[in-house]
Amino acid sequence: MAGREHNRIVGTLRRPRRPARQRLVVGFRVFTATLAGSLAVALILASALPATAQSAAPEAVPQSAPPAPQDAQDAQDAGSQGLGDLPLPAEPPAPAAGPEIARLKEAFQQMSAQNPVVARVNGHEIRWAEVVASADDLPARYRDQIESVFPALIDRLVDLRLLADAARAEGLDEDAAVRRRLAAYEDRVLSGALVERIVAQTVTTASLRQRYDALVASRRGDREIHARHILLDSEAAADAAIARLDAGEVFISLATELSQGPSAERGGDLGYFYPSRMAPAFAEAVLALEPGEYTAKPVRTEFGWHVILLVARQADNIPSFLDMQDRLREEATKAAVDRLLLGLRQDAALEMFPEDALSGGAGTGTAEGAQ
Repeated sequence: MAGREHNRIVGTLRRPRRPARQRLVVGFRVFTATLAGSLAVALILASALPATAQSAAPEAVPQSAPPAPQDAQDAQDAGSQGLGDLPLPAEPPAPAAGPEIARLKEAFQQMSAQNPVVARVNGHEIRWAEVVASADDLPARYRDQIESVFPALIDRLVDLRLLADAARAEGLDEDAAVRRRLAAYEDRVLSGALVERIVAQTVTTASLRQRYDALVASRRGDREIHARHILLDSEAAADAAIARLDAGEVFISLATELSQGPSAERGGDLGYFYPSRMAPAFAEAVLALEPGEYTAKPVRTEFGWHVILLVARQADNIPSFLDMQDRLREEATKAAVDRLLLGLRQDAALEMFPEDALSGGAGTGTAEGAQ
């Protein structure tokens, strides 16, 4: 079997030479089959790459034709990631399913672990992981079917390397304007890498869970509640009212009879309210109750002595942790970046020039701006 496989590969290499892009696609099939150790992998790849891998050159989005609205931003995003004006690969086919696709994905996972060389351009090696990473700037429909556009991604990286080598040959890497752009891009990459590291260290599932629990506690601590109370002028009178409640008397009747507050005629009904808007001692006592319970001891406020009955709480209406996870992650990420920047600004030798200096009136100097 090994001899036949060798002969098949050698025979392929001895055939009349194809155009460069077609040779990349054919070489990709042979290379994948050899590394995976099975001819079946190559057959799966061939069947799973219908339009993109079978054609001599992957169909590109014409640069002269305006892209569809959603592709316009995609193309712009691709350019911002360093692929310049290179066209997007051909539109991937509709997602396929079945055992062959599953085996294809397994083969790709194996290749990701081995990270082999998939192309060489003027001696520069392009590895598997680099091709996969180059799909990060593509629309989701491409990333979800990377198996289908893999040869086209290799083409893009080859083109990028050829253009970069040609630019160096022209001396553009020594051009002052180009070097400024490279320095600015380096700053963006480094700052992005630092932010990614800080976020990975601080925005964990456990930290998001803590953030969610604190949010739930805050909302539940100040959700609307419905309560009644009996307001009396002494602790002894309040103790006597509690004793009558313990003996089985009805709270509404006692409130109507005993309460000295304006709610007495309503059986002590305070309606729905937010605990945060009540006296602290009153809020603390009512939050400790469950619906149907009353305070076992009188509660003292500036208005007198209270016996409080919790009637009901409004429903939580708090989304689940899974439903809020994306929002919590976004908030936690922003908070982490804000903390990072605040610390960096505090430690930096930072000069912010006054507004009049920027407009040309720099005669006042920077001392006045610092005051």
